[in-house]
Amino acid sequence: MKSTELHRKLIKKGWKLIRQDGTSHCAYEKNGKIIIVPYHGAKEVPTGTCKKILKQVNEL
Repeated sequence: MKSTELHRKLIKKGWKLIRQDGTSHCAYEKNGKIIIVPYHGAKEVPTGTCKKILKQVNEL
C-alpha cells in the first residue's frame, strides 16, 4: 500500500493529524491514542509496517 493511501484510510476512519515531523513521519490521534505513521509520498509502506499500523487503528 502506498503511503498516501494509508494516510487517507486513517483520516477516513476518524484519525486526526496532530503533528507532521518534516516530511517523514506524521502523528495521528483518536480517543486519546496516538500513532506515528511514516510518510514518504507515493512510495510503498513495507508490508509488516502497514499491517502493524492497521492493527493498531482497528483496535479502537
